[in-house]
Amino acid sequence: MDIRKKTAIKNMRFNRFIFLRYSLALFFFANLNWFIFMIPAKNISLVIPLLMIIGAIFPIKEFLILYDVNKTIELKNTKVYYIVQLILNLLLITSTFQSQIFSVMFPFLNINSYGILGMSSILGLGIVIGLFGLRKITALENDRDKGYKTYMDFKKSLKVSELNGK
Repeated sequence: MDIRKKTAIKNMRFNRFIFLRYSLALFFFANLNWFIFMIPAKNISLVIPLLMIIGAIFPIKEFLILYDVNKTIELKNTKVYYIVQLILNLLLITSTFQSQIFSVMFPFLNINSYGILGMSSILGLGIVIGLFGLRKITALENDRDKGYKTYMDFKKSLKVSELNGK
């Protein structure tokens, strides 16, 4: 098999992780924005987004390793990160309804209906993305995702074309 076909198979396999990669990037940049907005407040809660940013390094590293290695899919770090992000979003969404905690966690927002509704919406979206991410991780680990069938069909088609070309 030539290098183009090997690369095509590798990319097709790696495309199975596209939702997780993009949602991880979304979480990373959301936490980065939260961290940047927290800097002027000089508040101890600044540590939370910083830890989430640092924690994102481990799933990113996991994806980089998975690109080069063709082995059984184990997304341990990614699963842990999504669980922690989900728990954090659930805790934060409950804090949006308590003005003292809200002002500590989000000092850059006004404590009014717009600030509370806006942050609740963002956190709710994060919860939905986190739940879909955990579901996708389970499907990937068990080879039950839609991309697996496409990947296997593509792999078979390359082998068939090799046989017919000789």
